[in-house]
Amino acid sequence: MSKRLSGKHAIVTGGSSGIGKEIVKAFANEDCMISVFDINPTDMNTENIKYFQCDITSEDSLIKSINNAVKFMGSIEILVNNAGIGVAGDIMSTKIDDWHKTLNVNLTGTYLTTKHSLNHLIDSKNGSIINIASVAGVVAVKDRFAYTTSKGGVIALTKSVALDYVTKNIRANAICPGTVNTPWVDRITKNYPNPDEAKELMRQRQPLGRLGEPEEIAMAAIYLASDESKFITGSSLIIDGGLTMS
Repeated sequence: MSKRLSGKHAIVTGGSSGIGKEIVKAFANEDCMISVFDINPTDMNTENIKYFQCDITSEDSLIKSINNAVKFMGSIEILVNNAGIGVAGDIMSTKIDDWHKTLNVNLTGTYLTTKHSLNHLIDSKNGSIINIASVAGVVAVKDRFAYTTSKGGVIALTKSVALDYVTKNIRANAICPGTVNTPWVDRITKNYPNPDEAKELMRQRQPLGRLGEPEEIAMAAIYLASDESKFITGSSLIIDGGLTMS
């Protein structure tokens, strides 16, 4: 029995850790060939997975990496824009440098990677773009001003690309996770007076009472990358433990 992504080729940004790492692993288990773009790539190359050092906020770096990915894989059918960062703070406490950096990585990086991959996705005649957004882009999350703004932009970007390229056999969808059990949680809470208390509040705000797991997001990415979802475009798949249900 063939795997769901057999014969497909994917780019995954931010694929060296967290959700991105699980997406790479899950795609590989479905017989997908993957090019991983990361600012800090691992050296765990295999026959079907190759890691590229890439700064997604730099057009020169992206163009070079995409060209190398095409040389490695031959084509691109799937693009997963997963790379992202976040800082804590409301509008008054958010520093201008953190604002620019957050939007540059989360939103501009998604724009640039999509733009420079698009012709290859169109050539595949069955392209799927999956943008990892956040529930923070659907409902505001306290003390995540820059992050919430950037992820709301990612959702809007997804809809715009889906509409503009629907006649080119391109599908674009977003995944909106709640808080997921990744190293990002430790980074975002370490500057709180009580990091353990901050993590517990993250758990409690999701009605299921726990953090999501990276592999749960990866399973959704497989679905949106596969032909099983070929009637879905411009959508946002919310995976948040019930956070947005009320």
